[in-house]
Amino acid sequence: MCGVTGYFTASGSSELTGEDVWRAVSTLKLRGPDDRGVWCGENGIGLGQTRLSILDLSDRGHQPMRTDDGRLVMVFNGEVYNFAEIRAELSLKGHSFRGTGDSEVILAAFHEWGVHAAVARFVGMFAIALWDQQLKKLTLLRDRLGVKPLYYGWNGRTLWFGSELKALREYRHWRPAISNDALADYFRFSYIAAPRCIYKGIAQLEPGHALELVAGGSPTIERYWGLGESLGREWADDDDTLEQRLEALMSDAFNLRMISDVPVGVFLSGGIDSSIVTAMLKRDGPPVRTFTIGFDDSRFNEAPFAERVAQHLGTQHTTQIVREDDALRVLAGWGDLFDEPFGDASGIPTLLVSRLAAQHVKVVLSADGGDELFAGYSSYAAVASRMRSAQRHSPVVRAARDVAATLPWERFDALLAKRSASADPDHSRSRAMALRLRYLRETNRLTTPGSQFEHVLTSQYWHDGELSTLLGADFGRSRRTSDEYPGGPGEQMCRWDLDYYLSSNVLTKVDRTTMSLSIEGREPLLDHRLVEFAFSLPFHLRRGELGSKHLLRKVLYRHVPRELVDRPKAGFTPPIGRWMSGALRPLLDHHLGHRHVTDQGIFDPAMVRTVRQRFEAGDPYSVQRVWLLLAFQLWHSRWMSQTSKTNSNSEPAEGRAPLTESQT
Repeated sequence: MCGVTGYFTASGSSELTGEDVWRAVSTLKLRGPDDRGVWCGENGIGLGQTRLSILDLSDRGHQPMRTDDGRLVMVFNGEVYNFAEIRAELSLKGHSFRGTGDSEVILAAFHEWGVHAAVARFVGMFAIALWDQQLKKLTLLRDRLGVKPLYYGWNGRTLWFGSELKALREYRHWRPAISNDALADYFRFSYIAAPRCIYKGIAQLEPGHALELVAGGSPTIERYWGLGESLGREWADDDDTLEQRLEALMSDAFNLRMISDVPVGVFLSGGIDSSIVTAMLKRDGPPVRTFTIGFDDSRFNEAPFAERVAQHLGTQHTTQIVREDDALRVLAGWGDLFDEPFGDASGIPTLLVSRLAAQHVKVVLSADGGDELFAGYSSYAAVASRMRSAQRHSPVVRAARDVAATLPWERFDALLAKRSASADPDHSRSRAMALRLRYLRETNRLTTPGSQFEHVLTSQYWHDGELSTLLGADFGRSRRTSDEYPGGPGEQMCRWDLDYYLSSNVLTKVDRTTMSLSIEGREPLLDHRLVEFAFSLPFHLRRGELGSKHLLRKVLYRHVPRELVDRPKAGFTPPIGRWMSGALRPLLDHHLGHRHVTDQGIFDPAMVRTVRQRFEAGDPYSVQRVWLLLAFQLWHSRWMSQTSKTNSNSEPAEGRAPLTESQT
């Protein structure tokens, strides 16, 4: 695993040099502490990489890497797990290899087959920058599911890119400015989905896409992979045969991700996904090391379940309990950890379980994707229930909805911002009524599964009416609704989560937390062959008689007794509301204090004060709203304050000149 960065000036003389690339590489040092390199050509091109050695620990894996004829130069972040198979095919065509890793194989594949034919053969996760000296063309590639990140900017002359935004900030020609559209998306969903980015003029390359830029031209972006051909497939096989196909696919995908020249472990929550990954690896290979994080709050603590599964499977298991002071220490570096606003509080335990794993292994498997592939989220059942309920609503309820829709937000705020008085039954009743009326107001005109789905996802976050007051600025909407996807409501919601929530929230969280500790996170359930198979199945095999993840459960129950894994889905959410009322309270007082908010000039101070009052009064709808404000402020104070104009993670260029074509 590595960090990549670089630039290409497509027209005119370059405004950037190798010194810019060295500075950018230095910001990515935690992604690759083992080696670093920069290469610059004569055509306004510069590439840089920092390396975490996982395969072929020798210097034969050094990057930037060039073909023997000098035509192609590449920097690469990730792993192509089936490189041995591709290497054997290329060897038959006359290619020779000096090392034992995948980077040489990837470069040779591009040389032999071209970019698109080569990437179609890759099974893995990757962000790649490839320079073709003959065609004077730069190509950027991001893996099919978005496991590895890639950001880029384009100002009409120069394109610059990097694995993280902190690298882009080091290119001296660019001055960061916040995008209102991206900021609104953050407060709606708790994260910013590709292609948007918090900065104006910067974008995320979407999963399964390639960007090309030739000298004298402008960037063009093309999708090279999608699920279109997988959807609606007619299977002649019976359910038992499909179950066998699924297990065979998983076995191959999981074992490929165990290929490493360094120790490998598994994140184990004791849920369905991590349990099946652990069980099948334990069956097929050597002893497995597993890691779990729990909480000192029984309502959120899944550690005992994980320990029971680990004991049954006989893994070498390690558990750590997270407390408030642990969260406080994590949040002190939240802005560095996520250099774009990120509001998923499960990033706290994910960092801590990564830190636990890093004491023992250099590669860790994370069982993300099972919910999207096999309809595991509780939101899918909630939408179905809401749609059934809406059809049965009485005239009285419908009338109450219409009345609630006419009430301004300020009426709800006035009731919900009052401090709770348990001895005052009238207050409790009026507050409960306010919550019910607000729900009716919000759901009054949600008549499709897609609109109900979005409300389920965002009901704890900021709504557009609130955002207009909070931000005092215009902002747009860009995401499609789940209704716009093909198939039934369940399939549509799974596709939405795959395209947005998985790649821009879940995978961002795992990438940043693992990379901040210089370990590699791998995603065995996101082998694209497994994804294509899952989305080709009839929906009743994804959510059926056994509930969510029907077919996945059938495989799992052969390896782990169902009583060890059958329980309501809990997720990985910490007790953030309790923490913000306790150890994190000083952070709220500072970052959301009236004077600080007023001087900052981004948010309406009265709106911030109101939502804090609602939170302190015990309003459950306000917990996530306050947390999103705090998480944003932690990012802003790190990257956008007057004292953060330069990246404190940067290192001097160490007196080294970048390699040029004449020196390599």
